[in-house]
Amino acid sequence: MQEITVGVVAPAYVNVPLWVAQERGFLDRRGLRASERIIGTTDGVTSALRHGEADIALTAPEGSIADAVAGGSLRVVAGLIDRPPLSMIALPRHRTFGDLRGGKIGTSSLREGTRHVAQRMLAAHDLTYPGDYDFALEGSHVERWKALQAGTIDAALQMIPYDDMAVEAGFTSLGPVTEEFALNAVCVRLPAERAVLTPFLQALAEAAQWFRGHVEESAAIAAMRTSIEPRYALRACQALADGGIIPRDLRSAPGALAAVIGALRSSRLIPPALSSGAGPDPIAAVDYSYL
Repeated sequence: MQEITVGVVAPAYVNVPLWVAQERGFLDRRGLRASERIIGTTDGVTSALRHGEADIALTAPEGSIADAVAGGSLRVVAGLIDRPPLSMIALPRHRTFGDLRGGKIGTSSLREGTRHVAQRMLAAHDLTYPGDYDFALEGSHVERWKALQAGTIDAALQMIPYDDMAVEAGFTSLGPVTEEFALNAVCVRLPAERAVLTPFLQALAEAAQWFRGHVEESAAIAAMRTSIEPRYALRACQALADGGIIPRDLRSAPGALAAVIGALRSSRLIPPALSSGAGPDPIAAVDYSYL
């Protein structure tokens, strides 16, 4: 049995296909055993992958794309989330996006993931960074929930089912993310061992397909993995099974990937596109040949 270490930010519901693959034997049948290493931040997961502390990462793709553009060895080999299952949750005293002006927005990274999704969402409501608000590095959605409860941040994007949990606790939901954005992807460090990576991706694809037809059973697996009430786990899995969130072929939708690249360019984490076409192509950081 081949052992694989999979780096993740947190036990998040965007990783349900991995949990299903583990629990339903889709990995075992391919001679693989995957253990999760929970790291806490997207930057941390990217760093662990770069330094060989994780064999595979299920994380935001921005770090791997930026690394590849800079000449590094990280690559994106599959897409897992095209429409982030996130909602902007604010302290009870905040009732509109305008109330967040001058506030602190919790995020898992200042360079990847929810930072970019939050910035785009706030910009759509005429709030610009850094003039109108600041980011606070809190870590995963679990840590952001703790920060919201402590009142040390004004708002944060919260993953399913933490958005439902927050609303039931009296916090304000300012609405869900509705745009395409490749929030979660499978990333590796080259050279990648195709004999291991391809069966791993096949197991994830089989698990994702099984999940769509077995939402209640998947929710039971997720509830066990996260120690969250079954009713919340079921709601989260029902939302995750909605069309447009998990790409059926594990290839990110072009619009979801373009949104990530646009965010990286606007944040100056990769060079802007040149009219001449010269310079590194960020799309080259994505290699679906392992699927």
